[in-house]
Amino acid sequence: MSFLTNEQIQNAKTFIFKNGRLLERKLWEHFFENGSAQDCLKALRAYQNTDGGFGNGIEPDLLCPDSSAVGAEFAMHVLDLLGCHDGDIVIGLVGWIVANQNEAGYIDHPPKKMLDFPHQHWWRNPDQERILMLAGIMKKWGIDEPAFFGKVRSFYQTTSLPPVERYYGYPHFAYLKYCAESDEDQAKLATMTARLPAFLTMHKQHFPLLSRGWVYAKDYVDKAVWIEAANVFQESLQEDGGVRTIYPDLPWWRPIWTLNGCVLLNSGFNL
Repeated sequence: MSFLTNEQIQNAKTFIFKNGRLLERKLWEHFFENGSAQDCLKALRAYQNTDGGFGNGIEPDLLCPDSSAVGAEFAMHVLDLLGCHDGDIVIGLVGWIVANQNEAGYIDHPPKKMLDFPHQHWWRNPDQERILMLAGIMKKWGIDEPAFFGKVRSFYQTTSLPPVERYYGYPHFAYLKYCAESDEDQAKLATMTARLPAFLTMHKQHFPLLSRGWVYAKDYVDKAVWIEAANVFQESLQEDGGVRTIYPDLPWWRPIWTLNGCVLLNSGFNL
C-alpha cells in the first residue's frame, strides 16, 4: 500500500538533501534509490568514537563529542533500519554499552564534556532509563551478555511503568517487549499495549509509530491504527517537502523525522 505520492517523495528528497546531514542523505539513497548500505554505514561511522560509542552530534540536541547512551540509541535505530546487527560497528557499540554500564545497571549521564558544547537544557536531566531501550534492542539482535542483562534487570525492578501521557516512556515498552522474564512483566506489557490507542491519539503530532522510540509498538496495533498513523504523517508533509513540526525552534529535526516517516512507510514497518 502506497501512502506517499511521487510528488511527495520527490519533495521530501529535496527537503532532506537541502536540510539534512550526509547520514540522512545516504539513508534516503539506500531506501529509495538502491543506494549502498555500506555508504550509510560509512556516514554513521563518522559519529562513532574510538571507544566504540557514538557521540559527535549524532543526537542533534547534544553536540558533545563524547559517547552517550542516547547516541547509542540513535545509532542502533539506524542499524536496525539497515538490518545491520553484527560486524565491527556493532561489536564496538555493544562493547561500549557493556563497558560503560555502572553497578546500578544504567549508563552515567551526562557525558563528562557535555557542558563544554552546545546542548539543549533537558540533557542536563538524568537519563537512566535509556538503558532499557538499549537492552531491548540488544536482546532483539540476539546479543549474549548475561552479566549486562542481569544488571539491567536489577535496575528495571527499581522503576515504575510510565504514565500514559509520557511520550518518553518507550524504553519500558522496548524492554518489556524483548526482555520480559515473568508473568508480571507480561502483565505490564499488556497494560502498556492497552494504553496504546489513547497514547497514539494523544501524541499523534509526534508520529509515534514512525519514530525511533515507538516503532517497536507496531506489532501491538491493528492495521487500521497504523494506517491512520500513516495518513496523519502523509497529511503533515508541507509544501517544502518536510513534515510539520510542533517544535519550530528545533528545525534540525525536521529532515530526520521526515526521513524516518518516509522510510518506515516505504518499508511497511518491517523492522
